[in-house]
Order: sequence, then C-alpha cells, then structure tokens
Amino acid sequence: MNTRTFEDVFNEMNNRVFYPQPIPDKIKDGLLEAAVKAATATAIQAYSIIVVDEPQQRKRLHQICGYSANLESPLLVVFCVDFYRVKIVQENPESAFGLNCPNTFLLALCDAMAAAQGMATAAKGKGLAAYYSSTIINNVECIRKILSLPEWVFPVAMLRLGYQVFPGHQQEPLPGPVYSNRYVPLKKKQISAQKKYFQDLFGDDFFQLREDDRAAAERAANLWRQLTYSGFFRNIGKRDKKTIPPGAKISLGETRQIIQLSHGISRKRKQYTIKVNFLYSLATFHLIKGQPERALDVFSRAILLIPQAAELYCCQGAIHQSLGNTERSLHYFGKAVSLEKGEPHFYLWLGRCQLFWGKEELALMSLNKALELKPTLTTAWLAKAEILERKKVWEGSLYCYQKTISLGHRDHKLYNNMALVYLRLGRLREAQKYCGKALALRPRDPIVLANIGLIYSKMGEFEKAIAHYTRALKMQPNNVSLLNNKGYCLLKMECYQEALAIYELTLELKPGLLSALENKASCLTLLGRTEEALLCYNEILRLKPSGATALNNKALCLVKMGKYKQALHCYFQALEKDPDNISFLSNTAACLIKMQRYGEALAHYERALSLYPGERALLSGKGVCLDYLGRFDEAVNCYNSAMGLA
Repeated sequence: MNTRTFEDVFNEMNNRVFYPQPIPDKIKDGLLEAAVKAATATAIQAYSIIVVDEPQQRKRLHQICGYSANLESPLLVVFCVDFYRVKIVQENPESAFGLNCPNTFLLALCDAMAAAQGMATAAKGKGLAAYYSSTIINNVECIRKILSLPEWVFPVAMLRLGYQVFPGHQQEPLPGPVYSNRYVPLKKKQISAQKKYFQDLFGDDFFQLREDDRAAAERAANLWRQLTYSGFFRNIGKRDKKTIPPGAKISLGETRQIIQLSHGISRKRKQYTIKVNFLYSLATFHLIKGQPERALDVFSRAILLIPQAAELYCCQGAIHQSLGNTERSLHYFGKAVSLEKGEPHFYLWLGRCQLFWGKEELALMSLNKALELKPTLTTAWLAKAEILERKKVWEGSLYCYQKTISLGHRDHKLYNNMALVYLRLGRLREAQKYCGKALALRPRDPIVLANIGLIYSKMGEFEKAIAHYTRALKMQPNNVSLLNNKGYCLLKMECYQEALAIYELTLELKPGLLSALENKASCLTLLGRTEEALLCYNEILRLKPSGATALNNKALCLVKMGKYKQALHCYFQALEKDPDNISFLSNTAACLIKMQRYGEALAHYERALSLYPGERALLSGKGVCLDYLGRFDEAVNCYNSAMGLA
C-alpha cells in the first residue's frame, strides 16, 4: 500500500453524496481487477461480483432497499458468496465442498468481503469514495430475485462508489478496538469512552434502542430460510418453527370480498358462461356455510372450464389464506400474476397476502406494481402505508395516507392511523387534528378515544386526557392499558390517592403487571406510605430480579425509613447492574453522607463527575463531603463552581 493510500484510509470521511459523474471505464476495470486480485481464504475465489448499471435494475433495488443512493451512485456493485461455479464442474459439490458446513460458508464470506474491501481501498487511491449499503441483508429474498441468483449464490455486500460532492467531516476512530496477542475485557474507563463515542455518534437515543423481538425473530428466520433456499445448511437440523410467529387466518368475509371482485373480472371474459356463474354462486354459498374446502373444489372445476382465468387462482389463494395455508396461498396469487400481468388487483391481493405472512419486502414490490398500473387504487396505498409503518418509515406512510385522502377516501381508521403517525413524528398538533376528525366520525370508538387521550397526555394536558380515557373506559371498563394511562395522568396532576385507586383496580384485573406495580409504589411513596411502597418494590424485584430502577427506588424508601444500611446494600446492587447511572451514584453518595462515611461518598461523587462534568448537584454534594472532611478550600471551590453554573 503506497503512502497516498494510507492517507486515504486514515482520512475516511462520512459524507455520502456523489457527483452525477460517471467513473471512466479504465478506472472501473482497474477497480474490478483490484477486487479479483484480493487475498482469499478458500483459494478458489468463492464469490461473484455483479455490477448493477441498468436503470430498471437500480430502480427495483431502490424500491426494495428504500435508499435513494442506490439510484444515484455512479457505480453500484453487489458481492455474493458463490459455489455455483464449483457445482457445475463437480459431480457431488455438496459433499466435496461441505455446503452444509458453516465453516465453508464463512470462508467464502471472507473471500467476498476481501474482494469488496480490495475494491474500496483501490477506489480511495483513485480519489473515489466507497460505502457499504447495510440494507442488503434485510432484503435477501428480493435481491436474489432481482439479480436472478441461482442456488449456491448468496448476496452478502453492496458497495457504492463515486466522486464526493464535498468532503464532510472526518470520522473519529472507535477507542480501543485493537489488542496485542489476546482479547482483553474493557475496563471501566474504556466502557465510559465507548459510551461517549456512541453517544456523540448517535445521540442519547442509542442507549434506549431495543429491537422488537417479533420483528427480529422474523428477520432471523427469513435469513435462515434464504440461506437454505440458496443451497446452504439444508441438512443442519430442522429450523425451530417457534421462531416464526404463526399467521392468523383472514376472515371468510374478506375472502368473499376477493371472490366478488374476481367474479366481476370473470364476467368480462369471452369464455364466461352460465355454468361459471353458477360455480361462483355455489362457492360463495359454501363459504357462507363455513365450508371453505368445498369452495376450493368448486373453483378447481371452474378452472377446468377457463384454464387461463387468473382471477380463479386468486379465489383459491384467498381461501387457502383463510385456512392458514401459507405456501399455497402465495403460490396461487403468484400464479394469477404470472398469467395476467396487467391487472392491478392481482398484484394488490398478492401484496396483501405477502404482507399477511410477514414478507414485507416482497409485498412492497407487489404493491408498487399495483400502483404503477393503477395509481388511484386506495387499498394499495393503505397496504403500503401499513408496511412503511412496520418499517418505521413514518414520512413514507404519511404520504400514503395523504394520497389516499386526496383520492376521496374518508373513514375513522384512516384519520386515526394518520394521527398515530403524526404522534410518532412528534407533530402533536397535527395528531390532535386528525384524531379529532376520527372522533367526529366515531364518537364512541374506544381506540380513538384512547389515542386522543394519549396525545393530550404527551401535550401535558392531563385533564383532557383523563376525560377521554374515562369515556373510553365506559366502553371497555376492564381495559388495563386505559386504566394504567389514566392513572399516569392522575399521578402527573399530583392526585396520588385517585391514581392509587386506579392502579389497585388495574392489579385486581391483571395481577403482577409490572408497570402498574411500579406506579402504585410511586403513589404510596409520595403519599408517605413507605412500608406499603416497600412491599410493592419487593414484589417487583421478585417478578424482575434484574430491575436496577426498582432497587434504586426501594433504597429511597429505606432511606426515608432511616434504614441506611439496607438502603446502601440496594444501591450497591443497582450500581452493579448500571455502574454509570448518575442517579444511582448520587443517591448512593447521599446515603453514605447520612451514614457519616464521607470519604466513600466523595469517591462516588467524583466518579459521577468524571462521567458528567459540571453537574451542579454533584458539585454541591462533593462540596458537602469535602466540608465534613475538613478540606475547606476545596469545598469552597466546589460550592463556587456549583453556584456559577446555577
């Protein structure tokens, strides 16, 4: 690596905007050569490189990955693990190269990533910028279809290259990722440095991030499924079916609606006959009677009369969906689309079926196709909005809802959903407006009443929130979420006795509900009933022994009761679970002061100040410790600093 390349790597910039300037063919060829000449772990270059330059292919990738840079990058390259080339020259490639062995896949993955990084490094030497796209792993199924990947080929990385518009600011390196000879666990100072790094990079929200368990399980199961579809790991035991939540069945009413629309499409066909009409009526009759299997037989007979009638396959797909048959429902809707590519409703029904079974990326492709054929299809806009909400693309889902309204669609569910999206975006006034519109259409709907109560609560208008929660509770008196939310508003209004009554009722309906127990304990503490609050915290810790906040709050109760030794024990337990929590450190120090252990209290304040320099309350507490220890000059300095920050 020459000196220039070292400088390029060390001065990595984080701006990702490219000039719309094509990369010369000579440079492009040189980059590809650098990739294929990279070191390998398998010695057979078990990877393939796909340069994506067709506008239509890029558009499809953009629709799947939702990243506009895939359209704008002058050079877009996908790197794949590839044993297909081995397969075509081997009689028994699975046995020869161990495709059911994770070791083989990981070695091929090393090959592919080495090639990608070889290209990225060479690009920097030519004055280009190179960035990886992280969305490829979340959309493997669609990527495989778009790129026509055969078995034994699996996409693992997407690299975007081009000339930067402006350099951006230099990315600071993560502190301490390099070790000598062996891995060394992080020390407390290193942990603090790591936390500060992530906080500077992502903000305070980074420490609150927690992925939805169901969504994570679905993505993990889908990734495993795509690996097995690609030929890898097929014989490594059976996948645990519990990782994918079982799909619920759609109602027969929704099924009949699809059949009714399909019937209208059939009537326009030349082959449509009285017998086909009779078969539609007979199938509908069987569905009304709750006999979906017999309805399937009827549509099989109808298909024999009109084999190319794609809508009949949609009817079968809808019935299989109502029966909970995942693969068959997807197969029949897919068959309909393959027979007739110009009917938007077929893409809509396929997309809704894919969405129903958790295949969100495929569903998005199908719905986009439906809207391309018929932009006024409101049901497709609504289904697309649902997908974008699941993906937390709030602005995108809001656009879909606004588009639906512009097409003349009005109902309370639409307004309610818009209100929730505005709430997610923090635009409370708009959320209030659309929730009000939903309420005007359905004044007694408990869901709408609960949502407008939540909006008022976020706005700090607790009296209005309580009024709406009370109205909702008239329709659903045993709804623990409504009771809990109403109690929270009363707690904020300092109506502790009323809030306590609400939480006690909630716990009668759902014993052991942690949020209600925590709020009840807070009410009891604020009412001065510390003995009862202590019992609540003991119950919380029995249900959730790892609860650091509950330990801290229990300690506060013990301090009020003068039981400092027990309180200190709880504080130490809380600090073991969360050593950098400023409240835990400060409360522990205050307890140590009451126990006249000033040196230990000072150490805790200094620890807290090393993490949160300049915090006024911490400086004041440190001054108290120094005062008691006779270090008066230092104490005065602390007090002055605290007053100067006031």
